[in-house]
Amino acid sequence: MSNSKRLQGKLKPGPKTLIVGDNTIRDIQRVCSKNTKVICFPKDVVSNLTEKILSIVAEHPTVRNIIIHVGWNDVAKQQSEVLKQDFTELLNTVSSVKTGVFISRPIPPVRYAGERFSRLWALNKWLATACTAYPVNFIEHFHIFWERRHLFKGNGLFLNKPGVKLLRCGPV
Repeated sequence: MSNSKRLQGKLKPGPKTLIVGDNTIRDIQRVCSKNTKVICFPKDVVSNLTEKILSIVAEHPTVRNIIIHVGWNDVAKQQSEVLKQDFTELLNTVSSVKTGVFISRPIPPVRYAGERFSRLWALNKWLATACTAYPVNFIEHFHIFWERRHLFKGNGLFLNKPGVKLLRCGPV
């Protein structure tokens, strides 16, 4: 057998879907197919991901769809206008990508209410509208996770296995 045939047998095709984001997606790889690669930056905020996204895409030329889950870490900073600017920058950046791009609404935690929830709700309304101005799809799944404690781990912040499966299999 020639070397080129051996190499072809060893080379794996790259992923078709790339899921990139913050701590929201930390457990999702275990329920994804082989055609999906998950890249988690647990402490990243939107501006961090904006700086990385084009090089991540370049490293995965077989990708057809990119799903971005980011924003939860930003909400705690209580700087809504800065966060909108950061998302606008991200939307501008991913607009140049030649794949399907999906921005996921930050998932509402079950434990928090008040100002943090209010900021999250306002951000999501704004983000849904902002995505329409770009070649970017908005994933709406608030209704799936809101007030559904059984989909979260005991801390109320992170998804448990059924929650992760819903996030992966949701409206995309």
